[in-house]
Amino acid sequence: MSNKDITQKALLRVPDVFASLVNLLLFHNAPIISSNQIRYLDIPSHFVFDDSLHDLYRDVCAMILDKRGNPLFIVCFENQIWRDWTMPIRALGYGDTLYFWQRSQILHKSKAPFEIPLSRFIPCVTFVLHYGDDAWNAKSLDDLTRLEKTPFLKPFVSGYTMNLENIAWWSEEKISSIRSDFRIIADYCAQIRRSRKKDPDHPMYEPPKQWKIEHVEETLMTLAAFSNDRKLTEALHVYLEQFDLYERKKGGITMRSVIDYIEEKAYLKFEKKEKEWNKERNSMISQFVISAQRLMAKQGLTAEQACDLLGYDGELRAIVLPYLVS
Repeated sequence: MSNKDITQKALLRVPDVFASLVNLLLFHNAPIISSNQIRYLDIPSHFVFDDSLHDLYRDVCAMILDKRGNPLFIVCFENQIWRDWTMPIRALGYGDTLYFWQRSQILHKSKAPFEIPLSRFIPCVTFVLHYGDDAWNAKSLDDLTRLEKTPFLKPFVSGYTMNLENIAWWSEEKISSIRSDFRIIADYCAQIRRSRKKDPDHPMYEPPKQWKIEHVEETLMTLAAFSNDRKLTEALHVYLEQFDLYERKKGGITMRSVIDYIEEKAYLKFEKKEKEWNKERNSMISQFVISAQRLMAKQGLTAEQACDLLGYDGELRAIVLPYLVS
């Protein structure tokens, strides 16, 4: 499993964060499930590659216990940054694996890793959490198969609709209502999507000042993994490597204070450096253009001839020529 896979899952491996999402998606954000009812599962499904059997683990999966500590249902979350048109099939396979695992537990009277035996099947649900900008609409097997050519099969074929959440399209109200650090991730995705519509090349992120981060390391690791902003990702990693998290926790950390800190320490001043570099580059280009223009005026040359005489070739020639009028 790659480091990026691990960090994408870091925040959802925190019980109170997992419980908050269960409550948000299943109970309209009512505080029904608490963190002490979460028991994480690592149940592999299998696939064959190079004539050998390999394990494939879901992103984050947990059994939910009732108030008495008995198994109630299972919830899995699958993180997706990019749309995967085969996801309904993958999600269906994940669900099958969960029921086969339960079958094994029941028939062999095995115990789960946390010593809670299963005596009956319990429901399983998988949510696909999509963090990308583009809304993902294809959600079922019906979207993948062409039953219009075989309509007689429709009554006998399950369409299987997966549970898909487009995080970046959640409303501000929904995001602010989340009772855990996951709202930091959701807010970032939503802000970047809205900002990119206005300025595709320079999306802006303005972190909320009032939201304290409870699980600093997991939240920032997850944000760095999901962000497509190389500068922000590098800055967050530097912050985590050099910063005494426990001392800062005493004063309370917000995403705003994190950004302020790394800007103060120059970890996020890539933008300023790039602007300075662009300014120097444009100044140099101006000098090349002026030299060519002077030569054209003095000797009556065309733009191409002036570039030839000055030795402008390749990329420099392509940059200078549009500024010259023959």
